[in-house]
Amino acid sequence: MIKHWFKQLALRERRALIIGGVALGILMGHFMFIEPLITARALLENIVSAQKNTLRWMNEAAAEVQQLRHDVGNSPTKIRRQSLLSLIDKSTRNGELDKINKRIEPRGEQEVQVRFKAVSFTALMRWLGQLYNQYQVQVNTISLERQPVSDRVRASLTLKYIENAN
Repeated sequence: MIKHWFKQLALRERRALIIGGVALGILMGHFMFIEPLITARALLENIVSAQKNTLRWMNEAAAEVQQLRHDVGNSPTKIRRQSLLSLIDKSTRNGELDKINKRIEPRGEQEVQVRFKAVSFTALMRWLGQLYNQYQVQVNTISLERQPVSDRVRASLTLKYIENAN
């Protein structure tokens, strides 16, 4: 039926329809296949560029961390020489953990066990980060139990100095 209709058209109309059909096919092919590929490529180039920037920043930060670790390891005054038990006791008496019900016990010569009945999880993590960053004290074991009150945990942890802190 369409073939019969097409043959009835004048030669000029048939050419216009053929050229229009080819142009429409080319445009549809462009917008259905080529344009999405171009867009996807541009998006991937942006992602790669952002990842390269992130990698560059991470490498710079890693170098800075290494330098700071080296500087701390070579510092003339080493806080690390003080008793771990007294350091833990002193650090819990200052700041957010001062009023918290806690029990601090030595575990041999190298470790200290600390138990909190109910402590803010956020304050506990902040304190542990401070111990690690300032005094090279790390958590050897930890046990946390969520309490009914938001951000409160019962905590039992064993702390020790980092063995090869440079």
